[in-house]
Amino acid sequence: MKITGIRTTPFTVPLRKRIGFAHGALTETRHVLVEVQTDEGITGLGEAPSRPFFYGESQRSIVAAIEDWFAPALIGTDPFATARLWPEFDKVEHNNTAKGAIDIALHDIIGQVTGQSCARLMGAAADAVRVTYVCGYSSPEEMADEAVAVHEAHGIDAFKIKVGVAHDRDAETLRRMRAALPDALLYVDANEGFDRHGALVLLRLCAEHGIAWAEEPCRRTDRAGRRIVGATGAVPILGDESCRTPDEVAMEIANGAIHLASIKVARTGFLRSRDIQGLCLAHGVRPMIGSQGDSGVGVIAGAQFCAAHAATAGLPAELSFHLNLADDLLAEPLVIRNGRLRLPEGPGLGLRIDRDRLARLRVH
Repeated sequence: MKITGIRTTPFTVPLRKRIGFAHGALTETRHVLVEVQTDEGITGLGEAPSRPFFYGESQRSIVAAIEDWFAPALIGTDPFATARLWPEFDKVEHNNTAKGAIDIALHDIIGQVTGQSCARLMGAAADAVRVTYVCGYSSPEEMADEAVAVHEAHGIDAFKIKVGVAHDRDAETLRRMRAALPDALLYVDANEGFDRHGALVLLRLCAEHGIAWAEEPCRRTDRAGRRIVGATGAVPILGDESCRTPDEVAMEIANGAIHLASIKVARTGFLRSRDIQGLCLAHGVRPMIGSQGDSGVGVIAGAQFCAAHAATAGLPAELSFHLNLADDLLAEPLVIRNGRLRLPEGPGLGLRIDRDRLARLRVH
């Protein structure tokens, strides 16, 4: 079997409502569907989300990177030869989600050929994953009401709360969230919204309201400040924007800046995600699955990786973003029951694309 081509299709999905965070807001999500084609008629799927404000990638740059650099390097090669993949990718800097989508698509091919799901190929620790719902930044009342509605509709009992603009407003949000969901697992995400001093204030507020951990409370460029916050903060620190690659995770661990690491398979594929998990386990840092604002394609890829490994399956995963989408590419909708997302039963990723929807959402 040989790779014969890589097709890229940019698509944009509107959101049901505006989703805010410390530095801005989303009203739609912009992605690229990546399809790796083979000479035996099997096609693997992956999704590259563009997040220029965090990763410097756009739909246009993702398509160009694949067409100009990665497809020419991979056409004619064996899709099973994944050990050669990232050394080839490393010849080009950055472009993380373009690389991650190809990695996932190759594993989808391998799963289809062998008749096994990606989760089973990587370890099969679980057949369903507990999910987290991410509450976008809005008024404290709206965030608490949203969390309660999601809990009642889907049984979700883990919530990430966007904070990072003003301490008094964040304190009121945490108070309302904890009162509304006294038994839920709650954690916050400041998206680097504070300096080191503001981060320590936020962490004290978190401790007062039983918040499990805090994601990126201060700027990733403040290395000295991150060490102080990691060593003296009142709750553990989850690394995300600071942990985009294995090298970055290794640096954050060595600096004592994090206690958990967010693995986003969209930016590290399955292979580099396993590298990050290994780093975490070797140093007593807990790995968990984060969200890239994925469509259903990316949610399934994250769920396959999460369910494959005992370490990631042991924490709730941010795999419910599809609940925010006004449309999606999947032929069969994803369902969350009792707070858990069950994996598809088919081989590889186990998903089918609705081509009519893709045509409607496609960006030309």
